[in-house]
Amino acid sequence: MNFLDNLGQQWLFIGALSLFPILVWLFFLRKNLPAERRYLWLTFVAGMCSVLPIKLYEKYWDQGVMYLEHTNLFVYFGDLLVLNNASSLLAYIVATVTVVFGIFVFIALMMMALETLTGDNSWRVFRRKLKKILETPFFFISVGVLCGLVAFAGILSLHEKVWLFMIVGMLEEFSKHLVLRFSDEEKIHSVGEAIQFSIVVALGFAFVENLQYFSNISQMSLFSWPEFMMLVGLRSLVSVGAHVSFSAILGYFYGVAKFANTIYQQEVLEDRHPLIEKIHQVLHLKGAVLFHEQKMMEGVMLAMILHGIYNSLLEFGYVSFALPMVGMMLFLVVSLLHYKKLLQKNGVLVKRRFNNESLLSPPVIQPSPLV
Repeated sequence: MNFLDNLGQQWLFIGALSLFPILVWLFFLRKNLPAERRYLWLTFVAGMCSVLPIKLYEKYWDQGVMYLEHTNLFVYFGDLLVLNNASSLLAYIVATVTVVFGIFVFIALMMMALETLTGDNSWRVFRRKLKKILETPFFFISVGVLCGLVAFAGILSLHEKVWLFMIVGMLEEFSKHLVLRFSDEEKIHSVGEAIQFSIVVALGFAFVENLQYFSNISQMSLFSWPEFMMLVGLRSLVSVGAHVSFSAILGYFYGVAKFANTIYQQEVLEDRHPLIEKIHQVLHLKGAVLFHEQKMMEGVMLAMILHGIYNSLLEFGYVSFALPMVGMMLFLVVSLLHYKKLLQKNGVLVKRRFNNESLLSPPVIQPSPLV
């Protein structure tokens, strides 16, 4: 429903509606967000930019690239489910690799421009980060290919829309996580800070999605004013909370993977990873590297699956199940922020209480047992 005749007033109203829930979430999570406000806002802007490659992909996925007639993964996956042959599987895999690397290159160029223009980093620092971040596309490609193989083999029978929502979740989490890595790789000194920055990226992403969603429904004549405001409230609470949860969960696993050397060594002493130790002994692969890969894959898969389940519940009308799901995820995130307050500095993994220290200043390590 078009509530305002003046276009400027309408956009101001929509912008305020979109920003309000973000500010509410920032206030609610203020004690668990990065202390350095400049980094917080730069990360928020980067999170807003993470929507751009997804929207551009949706706009141009009918265009051919190299040997592909189009790059619409949903069509390729639908063909895989229907035809279930080797050629459809191969086409889906090639399309997945093309799309993931395409998004990676776009975000790398976008973040390079953003970081250099804002003075956040020099080209030299960005180039060093790029070498570390090159691993990221392979995790998401692996998960996408795994979905294709599972569907091809018929191991898991799911509705086509559920599979498609899994792919949506994979692409959105990939975009948000890439922006996090490019924006804050060198600023993250703890598992907790990895979660914090992930939340800020998610809020930026959710803000732009809110703008688009509220703009679309404001043009419809299907909703009365109370119905419109109810939709705004649900979107503000549920969808933003879901984005925060997915990104925070992946951020936690990324944080653990980032500090794999120290965390793994401590957990080996507790004999918590006998399988990794066996693989290390047989293949002579570094245990901490295997631990890093394992945690990243766990985080990517869990975020993607939760995202897919959430979207599926909404699609099939099970809102009453989606609401408690988001509530439980948020409870988990808040628990992680309060329980898993870990700091990795100079090779020492300790518990500490987050305060208003700058992310660039050395932490104050209070007497506490090693985790």
